[in-house]
Amino acid sequence: MSTTDLELIAKLRDALTSQKYSLVVIGNYCTYARWFLEYLARRKLPIADVTEAEVEKYLRHAMAMFRKRHGRLPGARWHAIPRSGIHALLRLSQGQWPPARKATCAAEAMRFAICDEYETWLREERGLAEPSIYALMWEGRNFLAWQLDRCGVDSLM
Repeated sequence: MSTTDLELIAKLRDALTSQKYSLVVIGNYCTYARWFLEYLARRKLPIADVTEAEVEKYLRHAMAMFRKRHGRLPGARWHAIPRSGIHALLRLSQGQWPPARKATCAAEAMRFAICDEYETWLREERGLAEPSIYALMWEGRNFLAWQLDRCGVDSLM
């Protein structure tokens, strides 16, 4: 493991500690993050180039390794622990995780822009709690997708 990777794990540990995560969770997240970095190093893939598909590929690999070590598959929700640790590592290293989706057409670009403005308004002007913002954003995204499918971009002008 490179010095850079060790420094990244140390930063992850510090970030989780400052956010008051339990020592057990910190240990688990850092262990899975370290194993993920070792996996990337073996494949010569920089952490900056990691995609959601690469994380899923790693989780399949980790599940196979678990089966090899323990002679059985892990529990049905086992993947949530390594995924959370890996996502925390990627948020720390890339600044945002999962990465923002890229618009594939003008309508989608408009929907993303409206949703970004709406989220900012909910957070800064209304001062709502995270669960409220999450729920309202889900409603807003679904409404805009429906509206754009039904009436097109012009309906939002």
